[in-house]
Amino acid sequence: MLWTEVRNLFPDQFVLLEELKSHYEDSKLHIEEVAVIKPIQDAQEAMKELFTAKNERFVYHTSNENIIIEVRAKPMIRRIPSHES
Repeated sequence: MLWTEVRNLFPDQFVLLEELKSHYEDSKLHIEEVAVIKPIQDAQEAMKELFTAKNERFVYHTSNENIIIEVRAKPMIRRIPSHES
């Protein structure tokens, strides 16, 4: 489904989506087609869904004209070893 169709069906609300078709441009992911998993009623529920979303699933608000997500490389996590004396 195109994003314009999703915006018409679910105006001014969060939706849980699955990416179907996209492309990268200048380190940004431009999503062209999505599958709607479910509409989300409030911001609190949207946060819960966002943190549990996996793979190509994500939460987005239909007030946005396009789905463009900035892609960042994961920072390397370093731990300082703790030594006991």
